[in-house]
Formats: sequence, C-alpha cells, structure tokens
Amino acid sequence: MNLIAVVVGAYIAFSLELGLRNALAIGTGGAAPSFVFVLCMILAIGSPANLVLWTCLVFGLITDLTWPHEIRGGAETVTLIGPYALGYLIAGQFVLLLRSQIIKRNPLSLGFLCFAGFGVAQVVVVALYTFRSGYTPQIVWEPTHQLLSRLLSALYTGVLGILVGLVAGPLSAAFGLHQPAQRRFARPIY
Repeated sequence: MNLIAVVVGAYIAFSLELGLRNALAIGTGGAAPSFVFVLCMILAIGSPANLVLWTCLVFGLITDLTWPHEIRGGAETVTLIGPYALGYLIAGQFVLLLRSQIIKRNPLSLGFLCFAGFGVAQVVVVALYTFRSGYTPQIVWEPTHQLLSRLLSALYTGVLGILVGLVAGPLSAAFGLHQPAQRRFARPIY
C-alpha cells in the first residue's frame, strides 16, 4: 500500500465529508454519506488484513475527533474518543470476512460493502453512545431516532460506494493495492 497516496486520499475524503455533509444531508435526522468510509472500503478490498484493521481504526479515531457531540442546551460540545474507532474497526473485520466472497472489480460489490459495513459501524456507534448516555445524562441522545437516521446514512453511503466504484480501478492502482491477475483473453473492465 502506498502510504503517501492513502494520506492524500484520506485528506480529500475528510475534506469532502466535513465540507459536503450538511449540503448532502437528507431528512430530519441529517442522513449523509460518508466519503471516509468509502475510502476505507476501497482500501479494505485490496490491502492485507492487518493494514485494513489499522487503517479503519485510525480513520475511525480521526472521525471521532472531527465530529463532536452536543451537550444539552447546545451551548457546548464534547468529543468522545472511541465509538467511531471501534465501529470502523468492527466494520473492517466484517468486510475482511466478506471480501473473499465478492467480485472485487464490480462497483456493486463496493456499494454493498459500503452499505453493510457502514451499517455495522453505525450499530456499534449507536450502542456505545446509548451506553454512554446512560451514565452521562448531559449528552442528548435518542437511540431509535439515531439508529434509523444512521441506517439511512448507510444506504446513502452504499449508493455513493457504487458511484465511486466506477472509478475504483484507477484509485486502487494509485493506492498500490493488490490487483487480481487478468485472464489471458479477458477484457479488463478498467
């Protein structure tokens, strides 16, 4: 894996997520796609397992640091380190279990992995925030509303994954990911 390309890709993904999240949000819950998680899934498809888990953990930690949570009254925010890091880590392990069963060059595969993986990550995040709000009553948290909104975000991220999957071939080559061997008379997709 080309570390410099991954850092540049992560910078672009976090910039897009922070800049476009409110503009792309739908519904009252603010369901929006995650560009960072799509990048995690592109890396998860072709990277070695230990690098996938470390990448997901680091991206989850940075996501924790960039999305503070409001305290009652909305006057101040609190940054909780851990929910997204653990969520992305568990989603990375989930995708490692699934990646041998998919067609790696198909955009629908990337979309499915983005949808399923982000859904798993959001279930973990909601569970951890629900546990935390039980003994920290200052955190504003409605588990059912949050879970439904985040599962809609997972669906939205899956659609984004399909769109990004159309250009994932050149991206995975730029990241230095493992490319499956071509058959002798097969026509490459990209």
